[in-house]
Amino acid sequence: MQGAPGEAGTAWGREGPNESADDLVVRWLSSAERASVRAIWQGLEKRVATVPLACTWDWTDAWLSQYGDLVPHRFAIGEAGDRPCGVALITNGVGRRRGPFLVRSLHLGTAGEPQGDSVFVEYNGVLVDPEHRVGFATALVRELHSNRGWHELVLDGFAPEDAEPFLAADPMFEANRMPSPTMDLRTAGSGDGDVLAVLKSGTRRKVRRSLEALGAVAMEWAETADDAFDILSELIELHQRRWTGVGEPGAFAKPRFVAFHRELVSRLLPTRRVILFRARTASETVGCLYHFVDRGRVLFYQSGLASYSDRRISPGFVTFALCMQECYERGLSEYDFLAGDSRYKRDLATGSGELIWATSRRPALRWHVLDRLATARRRLRADA
Repeated sequence: MQGAPGEAGTAWGREGPNESADDLVVRWLSSAERASVRAIWQGLEKRVATVPLACTWDWTDAWLSQYGDLVPHRFAIGEAGDRPCGVALITNGVGRRRGPFLVRSLHLGTAGEPQGDSVFVEYNGVLVDPEHRVGFATALVRELHSNRGWHELVLDGFAPEDAEPFLAADPMFEANRMPSPTMDLRTAGSGDGDVLAVLKSGTRRKVRRSLEALGAVAMEWAETADDAFDILSELIELHQRRWTGVGEPGAFAKPRFVAFHRELVSRLLPTRRVILFRARTASETVGCLYHFVDRGRVLFYQSGLASYSDRRISPGFVTFALCMQECYERGLSEYDFLAGDSRYKRDLATGSGELIWATSRRPALRWHVLDRLATARRRLRADA
């Protein structure tokens, strides 16, 4: 796609309102009109009772500050009766390929970064008045389909209830549902307030065995910016040491990614929407955890853990168990490990939700070719 979104002559099509379902219109604002979008976005946030963290202006603006010059984007404003009722960030995916083909993708929300530089947004969505959820999704999908400059429309990390209006509006969406293991912290009340008591017996043994080997372990919960950045810095160091040690780049390898999270922490800490937690013995750090708080739920994002030659010690189990206990005592309702079916998540969870990644592809010869090649490869492997 040539040109930035919102510029004349691009594949985005015409600017201005477009009549759509339920008398709701979609108006487009370009990336250069971010100040106008901010006023609309923040006004709508004040009206909507509960807003997913990834749909807040704090999250979105932090992402735009770090990725806005890299990822082409613009904004869709839903209006009903000349009043904003919904707003969405729409991005053009950067460097997307499928096999030998370049893929022009559109994404809703803070997504579309180059592979290896993504924040991997989860509990993504659009900010919309509840009564206009279906109308805005229908109008937005219709507006996007009226333009021909893309191959794929992508929903990244949507909760099922937020994805559903879009899946209903476009039957071409193919949804990949990923488990999101969870721990209902409220169940600790049945165990005299002990989170460890409601975990699996094998997990309890690992935690207790680790604590016996480590001795006294102190907990730190960042209350100030200095504490938060100190824990975040050590988390990054531990995380990178572990992954580069096995030949992987690690999540914090890219400067943009680090800058995004440092900015996000500075924005979210004053309103207690971020948690940085550290477990330490008298001589060393056992582990650091980084979370977001979204509508009373704790969303685990990243960790940095020490390495031990003593196989009795499981630093991750200790750090997670202590952190979940502190979350319970601070009145938080659920600990969500986010997408992925890793063994440690299953061991520490007591339930599971799901998150959705969905793609709507326009019919094209390239997909037919790729499907035929994939079928041929499967047959070759089966015959080998």
